[in-house]
Amino acid sequence: MNTMIEKYRKLLVSTKRKGIADLFNHMVQNGFFESPASHRFHGVYPGGLAEHCKSVYDMVAKMQSKMKLDEITGAGQKPLPVSGDNMIIACLLHDLCKMGAYISTGNGKYKYKDQPKGHAELSITRLKGFIELAPVEEMMIRFHMGVYGLNEFYSEKDYGSGEYPLRGDHSQDAGLTKEESKEARYGKSLANAWYHNPIVKVMYFCDEISTLAAKAEEAHP
Repeated sequence: MNTMIEKYRKLLVSTKRKGIADLFNHMVQNGFFESPASHRFHGVYPGGLAEHCKSVYDMVAKMQSKMKLDEITGAGQKPLPVSGDNMIIACLLHDLCKMGAYISTGNGKYKYKDQPKGHAELSITRLKGFIELAPVEEMMIRFHMGVYGLNEFYSEKDYGSGEYPLRGDHSQDAGLTKEESKEARYGKSLANAWYHNPIVKVMYFCDEISTLAAKAEEAHP
């Protein structure tokens, strides 16, 4: 565990982001490195959360190195630049909402602890209490749940439990030029974020792959 904490410290401090040292200390003091990644899906053990986020970081950084995901590859695409610091912040901290979110019930089992609702948005809110997030970092965190974060994914009974729509809202386009409409919708929906910033899509897939890998390892140790 101490090795993982030191890896995080080195990576986070390397960004030289204002407030990052206070954020790291907050994570240490509030159990981030002892928290499980979930209560029943994957990483259901102390330290599972830190391992999961580090796994996502390793995969995203590798994909960005190979694919240069912030380069223009499609008509009208306006990708934001992606730096190493952006990947460190977004990937290592995307699940900050899970820090201390579960209570051990014994025998390796956990249950939810009462806390504010929300997933990615909760992580973003907590992070902004310590550091300023770059637009691409906020987008990577907000959409890292992919289809599982969609409003449309949920039944009518609990519609709104999601955190974003699949496609942008054109209902406010009256009086806007085509370019103004595009600008207003930039990064507001999953489809838009995925198209303009492919690293957001890759972040989701890496998060999913990390989860599936953890499940497989836990099922067949």
